[in-house]
Amino acid sequence: MDADANFSLSDCEHETLKRAAQQRVMPFDEERREYTGSELETFGLVREGYNRREMHKAGVKPERVSCFDEIAVLAERTMPLDTPFGSNIRKWQLPIDMMPIRVSKTVFPKNSVVRPHVHPEGEVGNPGGGLRVVTKGCITFDGKAYGPGDWFFVPNGVPYEFLTSSEGDTEVMYTYAFFAAAEGNRFSHPHA
Repeated sequence: MDADANFSLSDCEHETLKRAAQQRVMPFDEERREYTGSELETFGLVREGYNRREMHKAGVKPERVSCFDEIAVLAERTMPLDTPFGSNIRKWQLPIDMMPIRVSKTVFPKNSVVRPHVHPEGEVGNPGGGLRVVTKGCITFDGKAYGPGDWFFVPNGVPYEFLTSSEGDTEVMYTYAFFAAAEGNRFSHPHA
């Protein structure tokens, strides 16, 4: 997350911040809605996506788009997502206006370790979770090697960790359903 960026929190993002504060036993101001990226990080908030207003500002429209379009190349720089449980990982939201679904691409350098962590459940009966589809390289997860075309899903509330290939970069397509993602929430608050 850009530490210097200013964020005006929507109702669902305000609730996400409140939940993160409660989980971390931190003071929370019910009235405050404006925060910097640095302040949100102190609560453990992680940028998981962009809302429609931000996407439009970045030039993303509800139109035909592919990996060969200039907007797709730009998205890697203009729509980055956080990766707090690993090092040197690049992750960004694809420039597709298909809300509430958001798809991201993640590039893991060889021998990446995604440390053990858990994402909070979204709602009772609908915890959400993350679906990963390996497109290049390999992820070792839960004792199995997942190569190109393989996929796995981890529901929120279930701790997990994984390792990537020692042969080179591993690339993954990823979609993550988290609290109020359908309402445009940009943040979650996973923890180790």
